[in-house]
Amino acid sequence: MADAIRASVPRIMGLRLAFVALYIGLMMFSLLPLETVPRLLAGPDLMLALTLVWAIRRPELVPSPMLAVLFLFSDLLLMRPPGLLAALSLFLIHRLKRYSRAMRERTFLTEWLAASVTCAVILLSYRLGLVLFVLDRPQIAVTLSQLVATVAIYPAASVFSNLFFGLRRAAVGEVDNLGHRI
Repeated sequence: MADAIRASVPRIMGLRLAFVALYIGLMMFSLLPLETVPRLLAGPDLMLALTLVWAIRRPELVPSPMLAVLFLFSDLLLMRPPGLLAALSLFLIHRLKRYSRAMRERTFLTEWLAASVTCAVILLSYRLGLVLFVLDRPQIAVTLSQLVATVAIYPAASVFSNLFFGLRRAAVGEVDNLGHRI
């Protein structure tokens, strides 16, 4: 019994550290000045896509306090209004994590749809928050292109997470090393 506890705790902590390292790496990559001219179309939000994959497939690996710190850190570094996107993302991803057990018996298309709807609500409510607080906001085409690109990159993010971290959806009735349902 003690061996099973020791076997599962290091794996969970290792995957949490891997998520944090990957998130910070993606955030630092997004800070690089690759273009000096303003773009009309935005690329995908890789950090959001990765977080959605991990939250749906293994919600225990992305606890809410860890996500809150990472989202707030990214708001500060990317010079967004501190806490606005972080609060919206945290709230909606927490709701998505509650339904992850029910999504196990569904197809990948259903998972992708749930992640897409969550992503759309996050990005559009962020834009609404910018309007309500009378802050500068990007053009609607930029927001919509980021939404489409993030939704389109979701399958690649799930394949990446499966190949490199072994992150797959838990099967119905699957148990961990301690015999608890996942």
